Amino acid sequence: MSTERSSARPLTDVQRRRGIACVLASMGVIGVNVGLFHPLISLNLEARGVTTTVIGLNAAVPFVAAILAAPFLPRLVARVGLIGVLLSAGAIDVLAILGFLLTDDLVAWFVLRFLMGIGMMLHWVGSEIWINAAVRDEHRGKIIGLNGALFSGGMACGPIVLGTVGTQGTLPFVISMAIVAASSVPFLLALGTAPEAHHKGAADLWTACRRAPTAMLSGLAQGVLVMALFVQLPIYGLRSGLGEATAVTLLSALVIGGSVLPIPLGWLADRMNRRLLLILCGAATLLCALALPLAAGDKALLWVVLLAWGGAGGGLYTLALVRIGELTPAGELSAATAAFVMVTHIGSIAGPILLGGGMDLWDPHGFVVVTAGAALLFVAFGTLRYALVPDARRRQGQGSERGPVSP
Repeated sequence: MSTERSSARPLTDVQRRRGIACVLASMGVIGVNVGLFHPLISLNLEARGVTTTVIGLNAAVPFVAAILAAPFLPRLVARVGLIGVLLSAGAIDVLAILGFLLTDDLVAWFVLRFLMGIGMMLHWVGSEIWINAAVRDEHRGKIIGLNGALFSGGMACGPIVLGTVGTQGTLPFVISMAIVAASSVPFLLALGTAPEAHHKGAADLWTACRRAPTAMLSGLAQGVLVMALFVQLPIYGLRSGLGEATAVTLLSALVIGGSVLPIPLGWLADRMNRRLLLILCGAATLLCALALPLAAGDKALLWVVLLAWGGAGGGLYTLALVRIGELTPAGELSAATAAFVMVTHIGSIAGPILLGGGMDLWDPHGFVVVTAGAALLFVAFGTLRYALVPDARRRQGQGSERGPVSP
């Protein structure tokens, strides 16, 4: 049986669809900036002679900011609404990017990355709360899969834009500001369509982990296995003998895979056990990590590996979000989503540092050791839990139904 999120003023089907469409459009646009901005900063710092460990620390700062700010998001949503949160996110990010143009000081860049982390968290979590609150459960996998596909498709464009305009000078930062501003426009068209999806408490990480532990660990693994690559993969490419333009465009292969597979994965998530599908994505990511050094000498094979990596790794996030939306009561959705993003950001903090440190210790193969190890840990945990803790909603040939919380 499917259920619809309740609200103080129930939305019509037309309002619900319009709101979801606007959020999806914004996520596609902001994805371009995510795909552009992470390598832009890491390659600028690399050109200045900064070590990969420090680059990793700088890349971790926005995720620290998100973790610190996320517990307060449910109260902020209750106070200003989802539209207010999402418009504020764009304003914060534009001001932060402007700051990068005004100073080259390394300490200041750490502060600016912190501010961008807050803005990106507000946009990211606010959008996902909106979609999960507005969508019906029988369509949850497909819509969240489409959201992931659009975001990844935007990310695929970011490195292409960066490879075209270059990484130095003012132009890439101006383009970044324009993209962020454009991502806010759809929210103006969505006025009056935001669902009610908040409660008075703060994000409760422990409750969220108890309710859906495999999904929460999937978010942690995804931070290491996908998001961290946007910082360190271009550097891995450079240290493996590739040119700068080629190293940057490796990210396009990663995100093209992430933009293609979420839709079929979402379709499958509405028709089979979602925990099992998560484990299969983790196993595929493990195989891709192990295959990376074997493919490094063949550009075509390298693209194939990264396409598969992007699709399977993106599935870790998309399917976990579907699972959380399935299991979480409406009144706790904003807190659960914020807690999930906190966990993902913890992985995104650890990932760049571990990958950078791994390459400093074993150049460049430490990159593979860290990513394969993270994937293996997730697959082992997910498989053990799947075997030992039956899911009451496990059904053949169809998706899970909303019901009592599983152990």
